[in-house]
Amino acid sequence: MVLKRARVTQTPSQTSGSIDFDRFRDGLARDSSLRGELEAAMRLNVDRVNPSDPGNRFIVGGAIEWLVAAAAWALGVLTIPGGHSVRGFDLMDLQDAARGLWSVKAQTARKSGAFRISNGLGGSGRGFGDPTIFLSPNLPGLVFIDPGLHPAAAARAVAKNDAVELPFAAVSVHAQHHPECVAPLQAPANENRGIENPFLAYAQTIATPERFPRLATMFTAAKPPTAGRAAEVERLIEMNRSGKITDAQLHALVNQLAGL
Repeated sequence: MVLKRARVTQTPSQTSGSIDFDRFRDGLARDSSLRGELEAAMRLNVDRVNPSDPGNRFIVGGAIEWLVAAAAWALGVLTIPGGHSVRGFDLMDLQDAARGLWSVKAQTARKSGAFRISNGLGGSGRGFGDPTIFLSPNLPGLVFIDPGLHPAAAARAVAKNDAVELPFAAVSVHAQHHPECVAPLQAPANENRGIENPFLAYAQTIATPERFPRLATMFTAAKPPTAGRAAEVERLIEMNRSGKITDAQLHALVNQLAGL
């Protein structure tokens, strides 16, 4: 299926109203190598972790936010936070600096849907108050909307019981009417290829054999041998000698290796 996207033409003298976004937009338009890296990285993101799982959407969305920040850094739009040396600054401080420029809202589904701007506990949250970049495979690029500068688009935000949403059509129409607010980029569509479980991977970094030998046995048993069978048996024996696994667990793991 080929998605048809509106063609956007851009006049260099036009401004989005944000100097930072203008530099970001022009940098991506000029630097096809960086643009290609960003597109490929976003594609890898959705190909590794499937965002159709609701829990994974936060992982995929968070990665997209970091990737956009990395591109802005490469273009010099995002700079070292004040008080830091050239080497060894805190990336979390950089994230705060990126969020000071704009929020990032991304979709990866082939079917267009409303963008969720804010969530609330028993309410709709803060609403649409921050400059925001919108990404979707159905948009002509990265679309910038600042509620203070683009009131027509912001006015289409809808407050619901638990969230504030901006209809996809509001972003699409804004992109067509304001090409100066569009940075060239082909956002990836989710092909449901992702199989990685980031929560499992994180849990395994906690339940390590060195610190939690009994909890780690489940993860150890599930891992396929990475060396020859004899070397794997020797490793298990050593774990048994050091008290990391019991005799019964050793016996079960050896039988698993032998296919019994």
